[in-house]
Amino acid sequence: MKKLVIIGSNSIHCKRYIAGVLACKCFEVSVITNQAMSEFVSTPQIVVNFALTNLKAVKQICRELAIINPDIVHIHQANSYAWHSLRAIAKLKLRPKVILTTWGSDVLILPERSRLMRKMVEYNLRNADIITADSLFMSAKISQLLGAVSRPIHTLNFGIQHLPAKIDLVQSKQKVILSNRLHKQLYQIDKIIHAFTYLVNHQLIDNQYRLVIAASGEEMRHLQALATTLGVASRVEFTGMLAYEQLVEYYRCAQVFVSVPQSDGTASSLLEAMAYGCIPVLSNLPANLEWVLDQINGFIAPELSQLQQQILAAINLSAKIESYQSLYDLNYQCIERKASAEVNMARFIELYGSK
Repeated sequence: MKKLVIIGSNSIHCKRYIAGVLACKCFEVSVITNQAMSEFVSTPQIVVNFALTNLKAVKQICRELAIINPDIVHIHQANSYAWHSLRAIAKLKLRPKVILTTWGSDVLILPERSRLMRKMVEYNLRNADIITADSLFMSAKISQLLGAVSRPIHTLNFGIQHLPAKIDLVQSKQKVILSNRLHKQLYQIDKIIHAFTYLVNHQLIDNQYRLVIAASGEEMRHLQALATTLGVASRVEFTGMLAYEQLVEYYRCAQVFVSVPQSDGTASSLLEAMAYGCIPVLSNLPANLEWVLDQINGFIAPELSQLQQQILAAINLSAKIESYQSLYDLNYQCIERKASAEVNMARFIELYGSK
C-alpha cells in the first residue's frame, strides 16, 4: 500500500478531502497540519507552524517526511504551506511525487500583494509535479504564473459533501435569502445587507422574507451593527458557524443563495446551494460563470450597486414554480455530473497513480 502524506490546514475543506481519501482505503495516510484534527484520531498527524516567519518549519517537515518516506505528498494551497513543504521535500534523498492543489486566493490574490508573494507562489507551482485548480479561470492563471515552465494542470473541485435526493420545492422552500460566506471584506457581505435593505425599504418583497447570514469572521460585529443601523436587524439572522447538518437545513429551505466575493475559485457553498434548489445570485467572476449563466440557471450581478435587482429577479422567478423547477432540474443535473464528491475523489485518486 502506497504511503500518502496530505499537507494542509485544519479547515473544513481539508477535513472533507482527508475523509474522502481515508474512505477509499487505498493508501497509508499521514497528515501534516497546523492544528490536530480531532476527527482523525486514528490517522498519524504532525502539527507544524506554517507561518512564513517560522524558520524551523522546513527542518521539521523534512525530518517527518524522512521518517514516513512517502510515495506521494499532496499539498493543499500554494501559500506558506507549499512554500515550507516544497523546500523540505527538496532536501530529501528520495523525492516523492508532489501534487499541489490550489484553492483560489493563493493564485488569484497572493501574487498581486507584492513581488515577494508572487515569487513564492511561482516557486510553489514550478516545484510541484502536478497542479490542480477548481476552475478553468484558475487553471489559466496558473499557466501565466508558470511562465515557460510546463506542469500538468487538472481542473478539479472537491465536490459537495453529500449529493441529496431531489427536494420538493413547494414543500421545502421558504422566504429565505441565504449567505454563508466568511465574514471578511473579501466576501462583501455588507453589499448583501445593503441590497436586502433596499428591497425592504422600497417594499419590493413581502414582510415574510428574511436574510440569513451564516458563518462568522472578523467582520461579524461590523455586519451586525450595519443591520441595526439600517433598521433591518429584526429581519436579518446571524447564525454563526454551523455544523454541516445545520447548514443543509438552511440550503433546503432557502429560495435564494447570494455570494458576491471580490475574487474566488469554485465555491463549495455555491455547488451545495445549487444541489438543494437555491437560486444562485453571484458576483461577476470567471469561476462563477463556469457554473451559472445569467438568467438561465441563476443571476449574475455585473455591478454590486445593482445587486438588489438580481436578488429581486431570483425572488420573482421562485414564484413561478414551473420556471423554478426547470432551473433546479438543470442545476441538480450539473452538480450530479460535475460536482459529486465520488466523481471528483475518483479523479484525484487517478492523479496519485499517474506518472
